[in-house]
Amino acid sequence: MTMKIGIIGGTGLNNPNIFTDKIETVYNTPYGKPSDVLSFGKIHGVDCVLLPRHDRKHTIMPTNINYRANIYALKQAGCTHVVSTSACGSLQENCHPGDFVFIDQFIDRTTKRPSTLYDGEKGHLEGVCHVPMDKPFCEPLRQILIDTAKSLGFSHHTKGTVVTVEGPRFSSKAESKLFQSWGCDVVNMTTVPEACLAKEAGLLYSTMCLVTDYDCWKDDEGNVVSVDSVLQAFKENIEKAIQLIIAAVPKIAEKKWDEEIKKLNESVNNAQM
Repeated sequence: MTMKIGIIGGTGLNNPNIFTDKIETVYNTPYGKPSDVLSFGKIHGVDCVLLPRHDRKHTIMPTNINYRANIYALKQAGCTHVVSTSACGSLQENCHPGDFVFIDQFIDRTTKRPSTLYDGEKGHLEGVCHVPMDKPFCEPLRQILIDTAKSLGFSHHTKGTVVTVEGPRFSSKAESKLFQSWGCDVVNMTTVPEACLAKEAGLLYSTMCLVTDYDCWKDDEGNVVSVDSVLQAFKENIEKAIQLIIAAVPKIAEKKWDEEIKKLNESVNNAQM
């Protein structure tokens, strides 16, 4: 099986210069157009595809991202894996700005997003798919990202629950404290439905969250999340995210993935009615 790794760049990570032999291709899908052109290239000789989630100029707010088109376009492009990045707010004291969190669970608090490729519309995937979501992320892929962060000496957390909110506004303090009381570790605006759609599409998917702030649950004076603070924190740490991706790609390529892909496809097929 030919491997190709899709990279969904979140806030601040939209630079196709991480590739050699770069070309750009415009895609269209039965679900509409993805956020931007797909950039094809190689990292250490491994075929990769970069798609900026919010487009390269960051003009698409979280609710208006065409998650279905993004995932379907990566599938059309021949991707077998997807590594995504996401800026997030910390909900726990020990999860500091600049840390990576390799989430293993999510709670969905979105309300306005199409969340399945199997919606009964003409030209879309047919049927109804009750895809299992007990393990939203590909565990072997997640573990490679964790091991890579460890080898690079980056501060990280090997598991975590993200609560994905609708946005584009940030949480109220009451919401932030509620999410914290639920045991959530981080909050973002993009993991859902992206992770669910990737599984429906048969893509091995994992997310690396980069903490930019403490949301607003802390009672410290001045601890209020803002666009400026998020962008500044991500700018200061973006090079680490790029280093992690570049170092992880050849490790992903070293592994044989046939069994994982087979099991995922069987799971999706068995979930269809």
